[in-house]
Amino acid sequence: MPFHEIFCFKNVEKLQLVLIGDPRRRIQVDLLEIHKILRCSCCSKSGNALLPSRHDSSIMYTLAQEHGDLINLHDWFQSFKTIVLQHQNKRKQKSKQFPPPKKRKDMNGSADQNEASVQARFCRAVTELQITGLVRMPSKRRPDFAQRVAFGL
Repeated sequence: MPFHEIFCFKNVEKLQLVLIGDPRRRIQVDLLEIHKILRCSCCSKSGNALLPSRHDSSIMYTLAQEHGDLINLHDWFQSFKTIVLQHQNKRKQKSKQFPPPKKRKDMNGSADQNEASVQARFCRAVTELQITGLVRMPSKRRPDFAQRVAFGL
């Protein structure tokens, strides 16, 4: 029977959605529901809670959902830093039971290095969100604010 592979669709919008897709929406869903993709034991236990083990871009996008149109970069960084260093602070509390090491200068150097590492991770995550088109970087008029471009799902 010739042409038995031909189908007739009346709803063109659904067909276009399936064939073309909606990449921005898919990126947003993936960033918000990263625990479904990774299927790691820590993420499945906590659900949608922000954990330091999540990808930095996912943490940043979830934090961006708490803000309106404009996001203060300093507040965003402080929130990110709190989440990322959350696991390390728990380790420090456990280690306080033991006597402190005698070398104090090395501890300050590692704290500065840790701060620089968190800041570099923050910058990389913001850049990734900018590349995906979810965040617009600050303008000359308001250099301390980033603007959300995509809202809601």
